[in-house]
Amino acid sequence: MRRARLRRREFRRRSLASSPGRQQWTVDAHVRPRHPDHEDTVPPDGENFGEAVDAWIDVVADGCDVPAALTTDAAAASADFMLCALIGRTLLGGADRHPGSPPVRPGAVGFPLWWTGRSSTAAHAARANLLAGISADFDSVHYLAGGHLSAFLTPVLFARPDVPLDTALRTQVLATEFAVRLGQAVKDPARANGFHVTPVIGGLATVCALAWRRGLPAERVRWCLRLFLSTYRSDYGLLSSDGRLYQMGQALSQVFAAVDEGGTHTRIDQRAAREWWRPFSAMGVPMDTPAASSQEWLSALGHTSLKSVPCCAYFFETLETVASVRRRVPGDGLRHLHVDVPEYVLAAHRASGSAAWLEPFDLVHNLAICWALDRNYWTPLAELPVEAVRRIAEAITLHPVPDDAAVTVTAVTDDAAVTARAAQRQEPGAALGALRRKAEIVNARLDPEQHRPEVSAGPRQLLRDLLDSCGEDRHGRPPGARQADGVLR
Repeated sequence: MRRARLRRREFRRRSLASSPGRQQWTVDAHVRPRHPDHEDTVPPDGENFGEAVDAWIDVVADGCDVPAALTTDAAAASADFMLCALIGRTLLGGADRHPGSPPVRPGAVGFPLWWTGRSSTAAHAARANLLAGISADFDSVHYLAGGHLSAFLTPVLFARPDVPLDTALRTQVLATEFAVRLGQAVKDPARANGFHVTPVIGGLATVCALAWRRGLPAERVRWCLRLFLSTYRSDYGLLSSDGRLYQMGQALSQVFAAVDEGGTHTRIDQRAAREWWRPFSAMGVPMDTPAASSQEWLSALGHTSLKSVPCCAYFFETLETVASVRRRVPGDGLRHLHVDVPEYVLAAHRASGSAAWLEPFDLVHNLAICWALDRNYWTPLAELPVEAVRRIAEAITLHPVPDDAAVTVTAVTDDAAVTARAAQRQEPGAALGALRRKAEIVNARLDPEQHRPEVSAGPRQLLRDLLDSCGEDRHGRPPGARQADGVLR
């Protein structure tokens, strides 16, 4: 316990030193480290991952400053998610999936279902807004945490136009740091044992965010975490189906239940609260797993990655490599595309067998789009006839290689064979560029009299603009949009 108190004191000293104006953080915000190995990080002696995160929760309770760079990253992540929800609501017409109609108590309504002109309770609105933003799988990921954090944090922290922006962004930074500290220890073994990491890590981070926003003390935060973790699980095998949407929605509902009830329980189990992380053993996480690092802000080692393609983020390196080969192959004489893919990427691949444009978890389908468009970025809106994509897909074969092997692509044409190997570092583009592309998608489809989100002023102002308009009715259903049970097809 004395060691934990000393570590909390040292973290607080360092966090104060990293406040704006005292220290400049420089981070490559869009690189996924495949095997992080940072020389400046040292696992704390004698503490497992849970004890280390627990000590950090006390630091948050004591108060700490957050780096300006992380606040900007949080604003970009939340603005990106709201743009994805607006694209779903306004343009695609199929992302308006509502989780039923729970009884609404008088006075409880007032949280907008973004861009529908309707409102509901906080929990119901947050779940509906989450589903609107994730249905096309166009929303951002945080690789260090292991999933789509903004999908959970944004609908809860930015639920109404009148939300205090600075306070919400600070809470988002702290919840993201919690998710990274926890995710670095548990995401790989949990995923290896068949669990979908995003709703677990995202749910727990949002438990913290909601509990902190309500002013709960540290011991209550831990109790709420234990309640969530003791009653929620997920299944990675449902990734490419509506089961993914169900899991995400249920996890967010469980967040509200855990904090609503855990914050008011008159009798709690103090020992269970102090060891809130122990249910991770059921997900295959060894309880002696060490903490990832004693670095004061682990989330500064890799910021949120904003997507330029509406598909699983594990596919991006492969798409980039295929695009580099395509640029060297003129014309349409492709006979065969041989792709060596790391096993962790293939684990996310789900052959769809359908004729839909939007198949986020079908790697072959997305590689075919990449080849046909001659670029590794596109929108959820169909840009090619599906039959053209299918013809190219028939020429693609995937071959598993070890996780530490590079993606290798060989294109066999009528005249020659061209091979390329993936670089170790991706270049998905700057955050502002990704936000600008999504804003352009929205602005091109809005009526002239409707307010258009402005990107040039930066992520924070864009987030403010989106919040100001999220209560408006921009819910359209353009001709030809395919849907089933309100879910994009």
